[in-house]
Amino acid sequence: MVGFKFLHLADVHLDTPFQARTKDMRMFLRQAIRQAFQRAVDLAISEKVHALLIAGDLFDNQTLSFATEKFIVEQMKRLSEAKIPVFYAPGNHDPAGVMYRRSLIEWPDNVKVFNARQPETCPVYDRDGQLVAWITGAGHESPREKDNIIKDFPRARDTGIPHIGLVHAWVTGARGEEEHDRYAPCTLEDMADKNYTYWALGHIHTRAHLSEQPLVVYPGNLMGRHHGEEGLKGVYVVEIGDTGRVKAEFYPVAPVCWTTFKVNNLSQVRTLAELQEHMYRAIAEQAERHGHADGHHETIARVLLEGPCFLYNQLRSQGTQGSIQEENIQVLEEYLSDVLGFRCVEVVLDGLTRPVVPDDYRGQPHVLGVALDILEKARTDPQVLLKLKPEVLAGCPGGDASETIAYLQGLLEGLDYELAARLLGGELT
Repeated sequence: MVGFKFLHLADVHLDTPFQARTKDMRMFLRQAIRQAFQRAVDLAISEKVHALLIAGDLFDNQTLSFATEKFIVEQMKRLSEAKIPVFYAPGNHDPAGVMYRRSLIEWPDNVKVFNARQPETCPVYDRDGQLVAWITGAGHESPREKDNIIKDFPRARDTGIPHIGLVHAWVTGARGEEEHDRYAPCTLEDMADKNYTYWALGHIHTRAHLSEQPLVVYPGNLMGRHHGEEGLKGVYVVEIGDTGRVKAEFYPVAPVCWTTFKVNNLSQVRTLAELQEHMYRAIAEQAERHGHADGHHETIARVLLEGPCFLYNQLRSQGTQGSIQEENIQVLEEYLSDVLGFRCVEVVLDGLTRPVVPDDYRGQPHVLGVALDILEKARTDPQVLLKLKPEVLAGCPGGDASETIAYLQGLLEGLDYELAARLLGGELT
């Protein structure tokens, strides 16, 4: 039997500025984040949760529009009509200080905002008026909260009632911590000392369970904003049973998923039709394998072309021909968007190389020919190989000569192609 059920989300970043290539795409993404938040509210209502917890960065303070403010209040009123209280701990992007936008919003009565870094504990009741949980929360008072605000949280009351911590914080050792500012820093030991049942965190945009006892969770941001925030995004619905057992289930609610696909093995592709078919098959296989073709979200794809390809000159910009290559890439992007049903596709060519056949240059009277001949001798003659070895080589085993030779021979694998590609550089046509 469920004793306390709630929805945990964080880092919505409504009205965050996007760096998309077109105005239409920027407007689409702005609306998509609103849709993600509305879906989260829909889920809370359909799941009949006892409370909705927001662990900071609901919006971006500097760019919040009147329209989005109105939208937020409307969603809170929907929750109020469903008798669902909201507990909201502001973060560094939506600080609680009186000079920031959050303080100017007229929140409905069902919304409890933790307006200070000094923690406050609130009761949560079910629809019959029974106490089902305690929630302790604290908010950032400025955009640069440097203090450990968790250290002042009270220890849980030993009453058999679940106690939840709600805060926007940077936890030492958390996956993705290096990508975020060190605001409200703390440790897992700080949280474990409080004897809470669950910690609802925000700030790190990567979904993660940092601890199982107590359960410490970053839900990640509600929707990815660029290719640095890829994958399915959403919220957690958490159920705490009468026995104290905690179950946290992830629900992907974001209508957009940023994804990177890699397409290689292009050495046999010689025509546009072959390239399109090869790309389609490679991407479709990856999309199905990773669950990006379920129809519940739109995909914004980055496609990385890698390795040697005979169509290199038709795709890589060179001098006055740059506009032609740009048109060719656009053709590929439009084709993939159409056949795969993706919202947007960006084809990236940084890993694409010219087709190089080392055998065509062996035995020739130039630097590359001589270098390839030496490489071939090193493969077959251990003495030549040992002469080429530098005195200090990382990873090379010492002592046994046979082990050293085997190690060096392993380093030669694929080196003929690499040698030819580097020496030929931009001269091959």
